[in-house]
Amino acid sequence: MDWNSPAPAKINLSLNITGRRADGYHDLISFAAFTSYADKVTISDDKPTGLTISGPFAAELQKNLQDNLINKTRNAVLAAGFRPQPHHIHLEKYIPVSSGLGGGSSDVAAYLRCLADMMELSLSEKQRLFCLAGNIGSDVPVCIRPGYQIMQGDGTDVRPAKVKEKHLYCALANPGNPVLTATIFDTLHPEDYSSNLISFPEQDTLKLKDILALGNDLYKPAIRICPQIATLIHQMKNSSVTERLLGVGMSGSGASCFALSTSKNIVSQLCQELNAFGFWAVATSLIK
Repeated sequence: MDWNSPAPAKINLSLNITGRRADGYHDLISFAAFTSYADKVTISDDKPTGLTISGPFAAELQKNLQDNLINKTRNAVLAAGFRPQPHHIHLEKYIPVSSGLGGGSSDVAAYLRCLADMMELSLSEKQRLFCLAGNIGSDVPVCIRPGYQIMQGDGTDVRPAKVKEKHLYCALANPGNPVLTATIFDTLHPEDYSSNLISFPEQDTLKLKDILALGNDLYKPAIRICPQIATLIHQMKNSSVTERLLGVGMSGSGASCFALSTSKNIVSQLCQELNAFGFWAVATSLIK
């Protein structure tokens, strides 16, 4: 029998670094959203135990399957005392690797959802399973329940959020340069911080323009490492559909960028233009 779950791409509509902690990690406030564009995770109890990967971005991950975050998650689940039946894991990889779209974390969250269904866990046991997320990766908790969310602290403190705009379409684009998050944080300067930023108000429905206005504090260090990001942003801001876009930004630590619109046709046209310039680009929509 098979159990499957999509693993949606995550974008950071805003990402602000508020300081550095004694342990060397950074505190942040980020407004996260998820797209309909996704990887797919399937587990099967009638196939040999193991992990296989297919899809357009599978090659990079196939080089070292043992170190894949999903395999590490399987070990963490067993160490926590859960006993799922032996199963095969298959990942269909459509999200670029090391791209700032949270693909690896979303894959882990999808795997945990599949395990919860396979084991038919009670609500309390499902919550205990999902509580493993923060120990696996700081981006995994926000991926457990895709939708608008606010991330705080080291990123593992998450809560649901609301956006005024009802139907938003999104162009995802990438220049084809993998960017390691740790490298970007290593080059982050204190002057790049938003030290005085106060968290989003509780319960409020936020306007998209106010969220986007906060920007991404990782943009400057990211373009120092990968100047192609700035080229991509420039191309998005100077496309034929610029006037119909609600905003453009970089997601996470890069190199992926996004553009938002209320029109599906507009983001599709933008993606066609970006493809013509050699960028990877797909049109999708945001999950409410």
